[in-house]
Amino acid sequence: MATPRLRMGLMGFSAEEYLVALLRTRSALLKWEVSTIEDADALWVNGESVAMVSHDIVRVAGHGAQPEVLLDLKHLARPTAFTTPIADERIRPPVTFDSRAAASVDKVLRRAETVLQPLVMQLALASQMADRLHELTSETYHVVRGGKLVAVVNVGGSIGIDLGLTPQHVEESTWKGLPAAAGEIPSSFFTTTFAEVLWVYVSRVETDLLPRRYRSAKLYFRAIPRVSQRHITNTHYQILSELASEPQNFKRLQQAIGLRKEVLANALSVLYYAGSITTDPARATKGAARVADADSPSELRHSLFPQSTAGEMSRQDGAAKRTLPIPLDLP
Repeated sequence: MATPRLRMGLMGFSAEEYLVALLRTRSALLKWEVSTIEDADALWVNGESVAMVSHDIVRVAGHGAQPEVLLDLKHLARPTAFTTPIADERIRPPVTFDSRAAASVDKVLRRAETVLQPLVMQLALASQMADRLHELTSETYHVVRGGKLVAVVNVGGSIGIDLGLTPQHVEESTWKGLPAAAGEIPSSFFTTTFAEVLWVYVSRVETDLLPRRYRSAKLYFRAIPRVSQRHITNTHYQILSELASEPQNFKRLQQAIGLRKEVLANALSVLYYAGSITTDPARATKGAARVADADSPSELRHSLFPQSTAGEMSRQDGAAKRTLPIPLDLP
């Protein structure tokens, strides 16, 4: 099973090697990695690089290629912690920690993980979804542990998760296939979508999840992905724009955009799992003629499970059987 990681942005540090190693070697169920500031789920700020600008506005000095940044301490959108000591005694950060003390580091990471619980649980569920992806023959699944409902998964549609639980609860759960009528999500559950959960997962694992056929066959545009716009980067838009203009193979697309192979492969992977690209021209129904709207849940399900539609049956030896889904593209 590929392990997704939470992302930490580092601000104001001239040397980051120690902090990178600190995050990578942490012994815990949840893993972290250093990322760009734009993509980060949480931030660590060097307390020795900050200065007060005005009330609650703090300047973080730039280092190397990292520019100077202004932070509004009253409107921090992500979990943010400052290392001690703090250079400007007038600054009162919401959270501080000692990066040289293991207990302090663990405490500040656990605090961030608590704030990021919706994301943490989505990644935990996505890990299980990815392992079962081509075995999901039912319309709806109840994810259950010890008789307690952990999550409701409507394949290609909505998902609900109990945020009062932990990733371990998800890992130890069983999946019970049910008809679509069982897809109602409890009002107390956090709600998201099938496409979004897969998107955040695939974009965070180191394992290459792009089907091999996508490295040689011609690629076609299908639709803008059904995920929050904050997840879609300029790279994704650039790929979709190129493919909307005309189908291209991996090599030609790489040359047109100028990305490293591994970066392009990761970007294509998330677009594949979001049902936005295909190697089958028959499925490129929303292609080059216009920039398409996002797929509906049923279209997304059909993209991932082209032979598994509601009510579709096959008969063998006189007995009615559900047609099993097949991968979008077999390698």
